Amino acid sequence: MKVSVVTVCYDAINGIEKTISSVLGQSFPEIEYIVIDGGSQDGTVDVVKKYADRIDYFVSEPDGGIYDAMNKGVRASTGDWITFLNAGDTYYSCQSIEAVFSHEIPSDVDVVYGYQVHCFSYGKFVRKQLPLSFFSEGMPFGHESSFVRAEVMKHDGFDTKYKIAADYDFFYQLHASGGHFKPVDVLVAVFEGSEGVSTAEKTVFQTHRESSMINGTYHTIRYKKEVVSIYVRMMLKKYLSVFSKDFVIRQQLKKREHNDEYLPLNVFLSSHHA
Repeated sequence: MKVSVVTVCYDAINGIEKTISSVLGQSFPEIEYIVIDGGSQDGTVDVVKKYADRIDYFVSEPDGGIYDAMNKGVRASTGDWITFLNAGDTYYSCQSIEAVFSHEIPSDVDVVYGYQVHCFSYGKFVRKQLPLSFFSEGMPFGHESSFVRAEVMKHDGFDTKYKIAADYDFFYQLHASGGHFKPVDVLVAVFEGSEGVSTAEKTVFQTHRESSMINGTYHTIRYKKEVVSIYVRMMLKKYLSVFSKDFVIRQQLKKREHNDEYLPLNVFLSSHHA
């Protein structure tokens, strides 16, 4: 059995090497590594070429966005399972993929998923595996913690009309059509999170709009209320940041610690080793 790992990148000189090293350092014996670059000009390509003898497929050319690049990786893959690890992110350990596939996976399972660690400036948190009914609101698991059967991924691919939430669309549609999902108790990937004001302003509304279009809540009263709530929280965060960034960080930490979707990494590890 072979697992295809796809990394997509663009001008990722600061993060690409640790991602490549993390993939190449996996203990799982049958890994096909695919890197799809969007035509970087910052030295990313030179870093990738250092590992040319260990990367199975590499291309650097302009694309139509992250999901177009991911679809290219899917088409180039020859593995039985496909997973994605984007530039700047890593696997939790060198045994992450091996640990996932040490579990028995029935032949009718389309997606296997574990846990994903999110790293913020104020701490590390594990994204919980939420009930699949959560698809009505968002992703029940982290994308990079998931592995999809190749025939399923190649048949459907990502809908590139979505610029931010095409992964949510893929899994949402698969679940709605009766796809089978299997959770495993494995810390898979480490995602470098960001909660900067400017980043949020650029993406949060588009993310919410696309997600609402996917789950059918776009233009509903619920959607409009959520947009107002998001706007108010963003403006408050921006205002408070002017006076006390430390206060904002403390509030973010407090919110994350009491969020039903996350557990502090140390708490997660303690509960799993108890």
